[in-house]
Amino acid sequence: MSSNAIYLEYNAIIAEKEEKLKNLHKKLSNYKDKVGTNTNTIALEVEIEKEINSLKEDQRELDNAYSNKNAPSQISTNELDKRQKQIKKLEIGINDAEKSYNEIKDQKYEFKGPNMDNYQLSDDMKNMSNAELYQQQQLKLKDQDQQLDDIFLDVKKGRVLAKEAGNIMDEQTKQLDELQDDIDRLDSKLKRGAKRFQNYVAKKSGCCIVVILIIELIAGFLFVLLL
Repeated sequence: MSSNAIYLEYNAIIAEKEEKLKNLHKKLSNYKDKVGTNTNTIALEVEIEKEINSLKEDQRELDNAYSNKNAPSQISTNELDKRQKQIKKLEIGINDAEKSYNEIKDQKYEFKGPNMDNYQLSDDMKNMSNAELYQQQQLKLKDQDQQLDDIFLDVKKGRVLAKEAGNIMDEQTKQLDELQDDIDRLDSKLKRGAKRFQNYVAKKSGCCIVVILIIELIAGFLFVLLL
C-alpha cells in the first residue's frame, strides 16, 4: 500500500489490524484448549503463523510510514505522536501474541498426558516447519483415503459376488424343488400301479400267475442279453 493511502486511510487501517489481532488471540485461546487434548493442531498452527507474519509485515509498513523521517509535514506533532503510540501498541500486541503462541507450542510437545504419544516427534520431524508437518500430514491423509477407497471397492466386489452366489443358490433350490415334485409324482404313480397290479393278481388264478412270472423272467433274460 502506498504511503498516501496509509495517511488517508490510517484510522480504517489501524482498526482493521487491531481487529485481526483480536481474532488472533481468539485462535490462540482455541489452540491452547486443543493442546491438552488428543487433537491434531498442525493446520491451526500453520494458520496462526501466517496471521502473525502478516500482522508483523503490516506493522512494519505502518511504522515506516509514520517514522519521524517519512511522516508528512501536514500532520501535527501531537497527531504524529498519537499515531506512533498506536502503532507501537500494535507491535507490542503482535509480539505478545507470538510469544504466547510459541509458549503454547512448546507446552504441546512437552505434554505427557494420556493418549499423547502422537505428539512425540521423531528426529527428522523436529527439524520440519509446521508447514512441512502439515504437508506431511495431508499426504498421510491422502494415503489413508486411498486405502479406504480400496477397501470400499473390495467390499463392493464382495457384495456383488455374494449376490451372484445367492442367485445361483436360489436357482439350484428352484431346480431341486422341481426335481422333488417330479419324484413325488413318479412315486405316486408307482404306488397306484402297484396297487392295481395287486388287485389284478388277486383276481387271477394261480396258473395265470405262473404264466405271468414266466413271461417276466423271459423278458428279463432277453433284456439282459440285449445289454
